[in-house]
Amino acid sequence: MLEHCRNRVPHYAELPLPPCMDSLDELGGLPVLTKSEVLTKGVDDFRDSALPAPRVRTDVTSGTTGTRLEIWHDVNAYGYHGATVLRRFLRSGYRPWWRIAQIKPFSRPVRWFQRIGIFPRVVIGAGQSEEAIAAQVVRARPRLLMGYPLVLRGILRVISPEDLQTLRSSLRMVMTDSELLTDEAAELLREGFGVPVFDEYSAYEVLTVSSQCRDGSMHLDEDRVWLEILDEDGRLVPDGQDGLVTVTHFRERAMPLVRYQLGDRGRIVPGPCSCGSGFRRMAVTEGRSNDYIVLPGGRRIYSGVFLSLAMFSPGVAECMIRQDETGRVSVRLVPETAGEAAWIQAVTAFRDSFADLVDEPVELEFLRASRVDLTPGGKGRFVESSYRPGFV
Repeated sequence: MLEHCRNRVPHYAELPLPPCMDSLDELGGLPVLTKSEVLTKGVDDFRDSALPAPRVRTDVTSGTTGTRLEIWHDVNAYGYHGATVLRRFLRSGYRPWWRIAQIKPFSRPVRWFQRIGIFPRVVIGAGQSEEAIAAQVVRARPRLLMGYPLVLRGILRVISPEDLQTLRSSLRMVMTDSELLTDEAAELLREGFGVPVFDEYSAYEVLTVSSQCRDGSMHLDEDRVWLEILDEDGRLVPDGQDGLVTVTHFRERAMPLVRYQLGDRGRIVPGPCSCGSGFRRMAVTEGRSNDYIVLPGGRRIYSGVFLSLAMFSPGVAECMIRQDETGRVSVRLVPETAGEAAWIQAVTAFRDSFADLVDEPVELEFLRASRVDLTPGGKGRFVESSYRPGFV
């Protein structure tokens, strides 16, 4: 892969890449790459423009960071991605003939194997109301329900007891992806739908990174990607310690991104898994590394905290946090029920829970909202901050 980068990709032709490596650990000697650097320099500098058009497939990142990036993928590398997706399904206990209801913001192609009844799938538009999504899921009678945690929580809020019972009579598992799934949210989905929940971690830049086994571990796809957890200065941190998720996809040829930081925080989980897999384990811990607000004392509060606050604050369904350039924090609350009394209860509960959490005075402005804002890719945008104090 490095030889290909040196000879075919302009950005890497400018770097002193080593002629060979004895182990993947030696990737640590190369510079770290970020999305903003790719956009600033220009995507063409990271592409193999000589690759034949039939070998190129284009994806666009979902826009969770506020900026979208057009990614080229080598079609041959997609074969390895398909194999890892198949492994994810089989690892969970899914049976290839089970009907899937997948909630996505865009339609999906019907593959040849789906036409003969293998991995049969119904795609349900994520941009609809929660009531409309819930009704279509019930009608689909799926064995497997796939969707973003935000949308799945919305279904549980609006579905009637009768429809939930109908859904649970056919449902065998739930799969989530693309958003941070906290332990609390996973438990809520397990209890609500009455089935196991399996998470996945992926990004358009490198496709699937890890997926969850039946014993609950997120195993890295180490036959496709190499993952490093780094501190703010680019140094490798010990296993078990949080840091910046940095990934190299070593089978990509169309747009290879070496030591690319995905913008998330995570850690390597030390030790083997009881499932028997030899692949390392990881956990995404606090959501995107830039999804945080800064308190007056300088402490950062990440999106995972607010997801938990929304779940455990009485009367609160969801929340979106916005911090402006001056540091002022506004909270767009989605109350569980309508009415002024319910709104006051939700605001009071959230304010009290937040005060207990941060243990320092923070002024909050509350705004009523009907649902969480979605990115162009259909994911929830829970935290945004334009505040950049000098000490951060």
